[in-house]
Amino acid sequence: MSGTHTVISNKISMLFGSEISLKDFSFSQLIVAVKNLFDTEGVPGFVKALVILIKSLLIKSGVDCPHCGKDKHHLHSKSDRKLKTSIGEVNLVLTRLLCLSCKKTFNPMAQLFDLDKYSRKSREFEKFALETVTDQSFRRSATVINKEAGFETAHSTLHRWFWNTDAVNINQKKRVDFLIADGTGFKRSKSDEFDTNKGSIKVLIGYNKNGEVIPFGAWTRASWKDIGKYVKNQNHPSDKIKFKPIARTLITDGEEEIVRQLKKLAESHQRCLFHMTHELTPLLRYKDTVGKDEAIKISEELNELLYLDLPEVDADPLKSLEDKLKIEIKLKSMKEAIDDFIKELHALGYSKAKGFVENAKAQLFTYIDNWLKTGISNPKVTSLVERMMREIKRRIKRMGYKWSDQGAEKMTRLILLQLSSTKHFWETHWQEKMGINANINLNPQINSQRIHNNEFKQGIPQFIIFTLWVKLFLQQIFINDEVFVIMYNF
Repeated sequence: MSGTHTVISNKISMLFGSEISLKDFSFSQLIVAVKNLFDTEGVPGFVKALVILIKSLLIKSGVDCPHCGKDKHHLHSKSDRKLKTSIGEVNLVLTRLLCLSCKKTFNPMAQLFDLDKYSRKSREFEKFALETVTDQSFRRSATVINKEAGFETAHSTLHRWFWNTDAVNINQKKRVDFLIADGTGFKRSKSDEFDTNKGSIKVLIGYNKNGEVIPFGAWTRASWKDIGKYVKNQNHPSDKIKFKPIARTLITDGEEEIVRQLKKLAESHQRCLFHMTHELTPLLRYKDTVGKDEAIKISEELNELLYLDLPEVDADPLKSLEDKLKIEIKLKSMKEAIDDFIKELHALGYSKAKGFVENAKAQLFTYIDNWLKTGISNPKVTSLVERMMREIKRRIKRMGYKWSDQGAEKMTRLILLQLSSTKHFWETHWQEKMGINANINLNPQINSQRIHNNEFKQGIPQFIIFTLWVKLFLQQIFINDEVFVIMYNF
C-alpha cells in the first residue's frame, strides 16, 4: 500500500469519511473505527500511516506542555512501541518532546491516544481476549487468538490480563421485577485454610418481566447473610430512610438460609414448585420410610394441586373482572386442597413430609396473588437461574481446576456479564474504558474526479479518497487549517 498527500489550503481536513474530535480521542477508538472499515491484512499499515499523519498535524500545530502550559519545545527522543490489536500488531513511533520552559518531557501522542503506560496491547484487544477466555481454557484461548490475530500471545499473558481486569465489577444498585438466588460448586486448589477442595459459588440474578436478565454478582467466600446485607446497603443510602425492596418477588428453591437472609430484598416470596415435588419424594422415602411407589404417588398428588393456568388480563374491564373473580374462587379452593393434603399426611404419620409442605404453603401461590394484584404473574420455578448455573459450572470445569476462590468468583462474574441479556453493561464499560464515542466514523467515499482516468478494476477503485475532519481542542489551542488529500493505491 502506497500513499501521497498534497497540501491544498490552511484547514485541518483530511478526506477520510467523517468528522472526529480529538478532545475525547483514544487509540482503541481509532482501531475499532478502522476495523469496521478494513478487515484485511493491510489494516495495521493503514493505522500506522494515519497515526503518523495525525502526529505531524498535532506537533506542527503547536502543542502546550501539560506541566507548565508553554508551547515552546524541542524533540527529545523517539521510541517504538508495538501494540497488539484485534486487527494485528501495529508499530507506533512515539515522539517525546522537551519543554524549553520547565525542562520537563512529555509524549503528546501517548496522551492524545490515551495509551496505558508501558502497555503493549490496545484496550479493544484486551476486551476481545477476555471474551474469548470465558468459554475455554487459557491455553485454548491463546491458540484461538493467535490464529485469528496472526501473532503470539502466551496463555500466561491472558491469565494476567484476566486477573488485573476491573471489567467484572458489577453494580448492585438496581431494581428488578424478580430476584433469584442459587449456588453451584467448583473444584478449588487445596490449602491449609480449607479441609476440602470443594468450593461454592453463590449467584444472585434479577429478571424483568420483559425477559431482561440483570446479574447482581457472584461470591465464593461470602455467606447469604453477607450477600443480603451487602446488596441491601448498596440500595439503602441512609438509615433514616425506610428500606424499599428492590424486587417484587424473590423466587427460591426453598433453601432456608437463602429465604431467611434475602426475603427482605423483595415484597413477596415464591417457592419453586418443581423443587416442592422433586424434594418431597426423597423426603417421604428416607425420612418417613415410605415405599417408592407410594412416595411418587403422593408427590404427583401434590403436583396436581400447585399449578393453575392464568389468563392474560383482558382489555375489557368487565371481562377482566370476571376472570379475576373466577381465579379468586379457584385460589381459595386450591389453598383448601393444600390444607386437606397436609391433614392427610398427618393422618398417615408422615411427619417430615407434613412439616415440609406446611412450612412452604404460604409461598406456593404467590404467582396467583401477584396476578390478582397486577395482572402479571411471576415465574413458578427457578429454571431461569438453574440453566445459567449449569452453564457456569460447565465453563468453570472446562477452563480448568484448582481454582482460587478469588479466581472462580471473578470468572463467574465475567461469565454472568457475557451470558446476561443485559450485555450492554459489559459493552458500556468497555466503551468508556476505550474512550469510544461518535467522534470517529470512517466511511469510504469515491470521488471520481480525483481518481486517475476514472478507472476501476472489477468494481474496485485504484484510488480511494476519504474525508476526516479533525478538530483539535487541546488546552484551548485552535490550529490553522490545512486540507490534506490522501490517496491510497491498492
